[in-house]
Amino acid sequence: MSNFIKQSLAFVLLLSLLQITPVFGAAKSPSGQICKKNSATTTFAKQTFVCKLVGKKLLWTLQVKKVVPPVLSWADIAAKVAADKAIIDAQVAADKAAAEAKAIADAKAIAEKEAAILAAQKPSIAGLQIGNLLWSEDFLGTPSEKINSKYWSARNCHRVPVSDGGGACFGVESQYYAPSAISLDGSKDGAAVITTTRVDQTNKPADAGICRGDFGCKFVSGRFDTHNKVSFLYGYIEARIKMPSGSGNHPAFWMLGDNINQVGWPTTGEMDITEIHSNIPNETTAAINYSTIFAPNACCTNHSYVVEKLNLGSDLSQGYHLYALAWLPDSISYYADNKLVFQVSRTVFEAKYGYWSFDKSFFIILNNAVSEGFSGSSANLQSSTMSIDWVRSYQVNGLGQVTIK
Repeated sequence: MSNFIKQSLAFVLLLSLLQITPVFGAAKSPSGQICKKNSATTTFAKQTFVCKLVGKKLLWTLQVKKVVPPVLSWADIAAKVAADKAIIDAQVAADKAAAEAKAIADAKAIAEKEAAILAAQKPSIAGLQIGNLLWSEDFLGTPSEKINSKYWSARNCHRVPVSDGGGACFGVESQYYAPSAISLDGSKDGAAVITTTRVDQTNKPADAGICRGDFGCKFVSGRFDTHNKVSFLYGYIEARIKMPSGSGNHPAFWMLGDNINQVGWPTTGEMDITEIHSNIPNETTAAINYSTIFAPNACCTNHSYVVEKLNLGSDLSQGYHLYALAWLPDSISYYADNKLVFQVSRTVFEAKYGYWSFDKSFFIILNNAVSEGFSGSSANLQSSTMSIDWVRSYQVNGLGQVTIK
């Protein structure tokens, strides 16, 4: 062995005995290299490596210093909680503001869309200036929900109109009226539906009224009105209706005077905007029922009426059609699908017919009766539906008033 080798071994042995850690060259990290003494340390690139047993070998391993978190005072903790809460509150406020802004924008968009629809659906009648929309009912709601009791009352049959809005069931009709026969269809656009069904005493609904038919009642149907809830004085009053199908049905959209319980019928006056002979399904009729003289609570030798008809060229039970009244202080006009059905002036009426009772407030009625005398045999009628999409009241020629009670 040469003297150089002997001297080198002696030097390494001396370093080992003295536990002096060798310093490695700058070119290579000691990490993972074999070391001689457990727990010995060395440095490289300002990092400390420790000699550790890894498996069965002693290897240089980078020493990871444990980071001791600072000890916070209660004041520091409270400050941090407050800061975090402020961040959360700010985010919640921002989210709320964004949601409110979106809700306002959505509501505005919906309102603009509805306004555009209403503007597009606004009637256009030659010779009339249809003005502002005063009141509307779109019959929106969930399926089978009842009509809005703020505006409407569902009725049973009666003979004396006290508190019942007039419009009794008559001997020539063969239906009970029951509130359960009226509901909303739950569609997006909304509609009220009167369902007429053949019944007998075993399946008559519990809420059906008394039978007023001279030959019994074979059907249950519905009638509802705005009496003592919404009243109308002049204006253009219109409904979009799909009529019931089948001979025997007698659907109607009509109005009676608010004072019916004070002066009775016919002195109160009656405006029949549409009545349908269902055995003549292409035809609509419009009528005025009146008293020949001013005779409060007297009936019926003083009763008379004027009626006209219009063929619309299609079965009125197969789709929706428009039925309207243009009511002014000096005239009454009826329309179907914007076509004139019947018109009379006050001057002609008073000279030719009788007492003009159409200068006071009236209320709206919608119903479907079953009347063979009016609409033919009901022998084949099992059920039918009358659907009312909406009812609206506009100003006409600058006149029109709606009162919600």
